[in-house]
Amino acid sequence: MSKEKTYLANLALHLCQMDPKAFGGIVFKTGAGSHMDKVRNALSKTEIGSSILHPNMGVTDLVGGIDPIESLTSGKLIHTSGLLARLGWKVMVMAERLSRQSAALISQHIDTKASGPFCIFDESEPSEDTQLSALNERMAFFFDLHEVRYNRFLVDPVRTKTIETKLPPLSSDQQEILVCVALQLGILSMRPVAMAQRAAQYLCLMDHREQVSQDDIDTAAQLVYAHRALSLPQDEDKAHQQNEQNEQRDPSDLNTPNDSLELPEDLVIEAVKAMLPKDVLNQIKDKKTNSANSNKDGFGLVQKSVLRGRPMPAMTGRPNDQARIDILSTLRAAAPWQRLRKSQISRDTSIIIFPSDLHIKRFQNRSERVVIFSVDASGSAAMNRLGEAKGAVELMLAQAYSKRDYVALIGFRDERADVLLPPTRSLVQAKKNLAALAAGGGTPLATGMNSALNLAMRVRRSGKLPSMAFLTDGKGNIDLEGQPGRQNAMNDAAHIAELGRTLNVPTLFIDCGRRGNPELENIARKMGSQYLCLPRANAKAISDLAQSHLE
Repeated sequence: MSKEKTYLANLALHLCQMDPKAFGGIVFKTGAGSHMDKVRNALSKTEIGSSILHPNMGVTDLVGGIDPIESLTSGKLIHTSGLLARLGWKVMVMAERLSRQSAALISQHIDTKASGPFCIFDESEPSEDTQLSALNERMAFFFDLHEVRYNRFLVDPVRTKTIETKLPPLSSDQQEILVCVALQLGILSMRPVAMAQRAAQYLCLMDHREQVSQDDIDTAAQLVYAHRALSLPQDEDKAHQQNEQNEQRDPSDLNTPNDSLELPEDLVIEAVKAMLPKDVLNQIKDKKTNSANSNKDGFGLVQKSVLRGRPMPAMTGRPNDQARIDILSTLRAAAPWQRLRKSQISRDTSIIIFPSDLHIKRFQNRSERVVIFSVDASGSAAMNRLGEAKGAVELMLAQAYSKRDYVALIGFRDERADVLLPPTRSLVQAKKNLAALAAGGGTPLATGMNSALNLAMRVRRSGKLPSMAFLTDGKGNIDLEGQPGRQNAMNDAAHIAELGRTLNVPTLFIDCGRRGNPELENIARKMGSQYLCLPRANAKAISDLAQSHLE
């Protein structure tokens, strides 16, 4: 396994250097410095060279700009170019310590500008929270080197240049295979599919062939899909179905050869499984759990900022495009040393400021959150709960002004889910829209959940932090297509819950039925959210629970 992983790692390095725009780069998960040294030495010997990035670099260091210290020293504006603009490999060490701002800046640079490939070293612990999710999404390849011995990990210097010739095309069947395999592995983004397709084309070109083969598809899927898998196809179900078919076959046919051939799609899945570690099921479970709990900033909590908020005492530091100089604190720090400095410097200057005198401004603010109430307005739940839900929303709006929170309301019944109250802090608008929430009909639970998730994503794109509270008895009987049927409706709700878990939105399910609903509790568990059974909760209790469990 170590030899195969070493071979694939070298292959991934070659692919990254051939087309940095298509593949982005490679991530090495390692805790051993020896592995890192081997890769860095190999990349430094390439024809395009390499540059080292570390997490303490500021905005000016990465993308360039005005150098404030050199400008103050020389008395004129001095512009510097950032490291991201350089050609060659960008080697990011200690990437687990990268700030959210730097990670977003690098991600934006990868999306908008042509750059050399990235090599990212992630030395974080399994339970450690990092800001690497956006960067990992843009890196085509990932290798965990914890189980690879130092003496068995050999890195060949990458000498491959960018290929200018036309890439061989993929057939429609090959494209369909890569898409279907991604869906079976729980990969819902199109970026990995595009990376796998481009990898298969380059693998074919590297072997000097004109047509992409099945081996190219298998290797490309191994490189791009294996570390992104969030689920595994159920082989047990297939085996059970095959046994049932064998039992139904005529005994005289058992001696005849089986004419059915293994599909190429199954071959690709088996190739991906070969790259998965032994405890893959536990790792996939932990990956989903960490993804659901990755947002640890909280909602409405105190956050430090260098741009806005309540002023805090200034601190010494290097100013950049984000951090602003606190002039009074800087002058206060430089004032006691003016007589000594003027005696040592011949030129006539009024004030002499050294880099150690510089102070930057600090602020603290509170993040704005949006609590999305999704209320079951069907006949089974709304008769006794609709008024309490309206009261809970009004109570939260009354506190929204002081906490800078927003509230939104979604009502679902029959075959639809309507956004009755867009995110707002206006109590007048809320009361007017709440009065329009009617009751009765079926329970489209999956549709209500899907509508809440779509609104949460729109809220997040606007810069606010969403959280969701579902008030329902969980007795869904209308599926996503609007067709009646309890089994299909609950299956759709469970599927939406699994998708919602990947969005990292704090969620609370409040069971308002007369008795607890195990199916609703299971859906809450699939979504990684909290479940509370409150058959006799009033408006104030619902409001207090939403405030306490979603913060």
